[in-house]
Amino acid sequence: MPHEPQNAPPGTLDMMILSLLAEESLHGYLIARRIEERSGGVLGIEEGSLYPALQRLRKRKAVTDEWSTQDSGREVRVYSITRVGRAELVATATRWRLVNAAIEKIIQDIKGGRRVKLA
Repeated sequence: MPHEPQNAPPGTLDMMILSLLAEESLHGYLIARRIEERSGGVLGIEEGSLYPALQRLRKRKAVTDEWSTQDSGREVRVYSITRVGRAELVATATRWRLVNAAIEKIIQDIKGGRRVKLA
């Protein structure tokens, strides 16, 4: 049964954007689509979340942007990661992995078959 795409967990959208931009420069729509594709459809990013995140990253000088003309003639703003953004990505991803591993240790009994009272 298909499920509705979920919002990104708090504090992860900037990291996911930087991760994609570390691979290649992208415009906003492609960033949102790549997040959805890479997450297997689990995550869906709304414009109301994506563009404010890109603006935050610009203000922190983690990304730059420039206008580009697509083959169709449409103008799009293309975002690229900076050195500041790469450093932020490394630090944020390191913290995320640490926290995620700690949470997995806490909840492992639920998936490990031990009887855990959930209600």
